Amino acid sequence: MGCCKKGCCSPKVQAIVGLCAAPLNLTILIWGITEKVRWTPFYVPMECTTPPPDGLRLSGLSMPSPLAEGRGLLPGSPPYGLYVNKTVTTACTNPGQAKMTTLAAGFEVVELAPNATDMASGGVGLPYSQSGTSRLAGDAVYPIGGRGEMVMEVATARVLDDVLAVLAPEATARGYSVTYSRMTQTVQTCASVMGMESCNDQVSEQFCGSYEGDCLVPKLDSSGAPLVPEQLESAICPYTGKLCGNEAEVHAQLNAAAMGIQVVSRPECASSLGLPNGTLCNVIEAPGLDSATKRPRAIETAMSLTTEAEARMTEALAAAESAVTTMIWITIVCNSIFFLLNLSSGLFNLRKHLRANAPKASSQGAAPPTLATNDFDTKA
Repeated sequence: MGCCKKGCCSPKVQAIVGLCAAPLNLTILIWGITEKVRWTPFYVPMECTTPPPDGLRLSGLSMPSPLAEGRGLLPGSPPYGLYVNKTVTTACTNPGQAKMTTLAAGFEVVELAPNATDMASGGVGLPYSQSGTSRLAGDAVYPIGGRGEMVMEVATARVLDDVLAVLAPEATARGYSVTYSRMTQTVQTCASVMGMESCNDQVSEQFCGSYEGDCLVPKLDSSGAPLVPEQLESAICPYTGKLCGNEAEVHAQLNAAAMGIQVVSRPECASSLGLPNGTLCNVIEAPGLDSATKRPRAIETAMSLTTEAEARMTEALAAAESAVTTMIWITIVCNSIFFLLNLSSGLFNLRKHLRANAPKASSQGAAPPTLATNDFDTKA
């Protein structure tokens, strides 16, 4: 009331306020529409390069005599088994609208070898034995629209019994073996919506299962380069990508055929395996194995999720999308309304102000002015 008494609520002032606020509302409205377009689609998976195929070379296997000689190796020294350290680098491009960072702190992948006795009796391989670990050399940062690298330091430590279980005659006859892993990681997501940036750390633990088996890979020289001319040696290679989720889900859904393993033929097993006469051995084709050459090949789908894990991820993405979309739509709707109100108010009060200050026209029906009476005319 006091403000209005001083003229602050005059048509002129209200016209200025309305016509100045309307462009601001229009700017925010356009910004909101731009944000909606930017966040459509809401989630875009990262595009990663497939690492070159490789395997665990059995030339590094330490075995006692006479097992070593039986496989064409020199006798080794304790601890017997396969102990190898290597670095694996995976590059990915982030086409999404959120900066993603996999933190090195707390990241760990523990490789688990199933118990062969339990597997033979129809179990899932309990109890597991640890066969290796992987850790990040540093944070893996994937900027918006940019490229990042995950550098993993892999330390394989498979005891001899676990290695022999993969190479056992029964596994050879079947064509593949099961392997498990448990991954713990923290992924930091940072995103900006309508100029407000927020970051969220998501800690997750997943149990994964996959298939592996024997393959042939190039021998390496002392510097790690393939020998020329090429020579091949036996190795253990991944045959499929990993199926990840809760442990019970993975055990229920892990299936060789569903993971892409197909039996190409079933010839009689070689007598050197020591299996009963007439035993048939599977010759398989797998995403990570060429059955004709026994050479490994790149696995395009490195990881898939169980049905339940896929549903949980979809639900979490839907909740995040709903929150972001709601914020953007509120901005768009409110500023649309304010734009119309301020524009209407500004134009209305501008017209009112102009009318109030327009010059008043002379009345056409007014009487002519009366002349003063001359004293001489009044005289007789």
